[in-house]
Amino acid sequence: MGRRHQSKLKKLNRNTQQRTALFKIQLNQLIQNGQITTTVVKAKVIKRLFDRLASKATENTLPRRRAVIAALSHAKNAHKLFDQIIPTMEGRKSGFTTIQKVGSRKGDNTDTATLSLIVPLAVIPETPKVKKTK
Repeated sequence: MGRRHQSKLKKLNRNTQQRTALFKIQLNQLIQNGQITTTVVKAKVIKRLFDRLASKATENTLPRRRAVIAALSHAKNAHKLFDQIIPTMEGRKSGFTTIQKVGSRKGDNTDTATLSLIVPLAVIPETPKVKKTK
């Protein structure tokens, strides 16, 4: 079994399914919260993946929206990316996120970093749900 040439993503000591699940989870958390704290190596990989998704989301068409939904496996986060995050970053072609090194983790002394969006998310108050009476 040979090596796949020009594969740029780190393996992170995981098999393919675990790796893709990890990336999807962290991308969804980044879109929901605006920032995540993880290891530096994972942050660099997630930064690349998010920048690819965000550059797809700059063109708001149905095929692009479906491609982002397929990549995230979470339609609500994909719509949030298209409708709230990307319009605030108008005119950007790349560089949607930033990595700031935080320190080292206590248990295994691994370097950690905070990956955050360039523009902070606006807090949208949720409307209270009204129960329907019969």
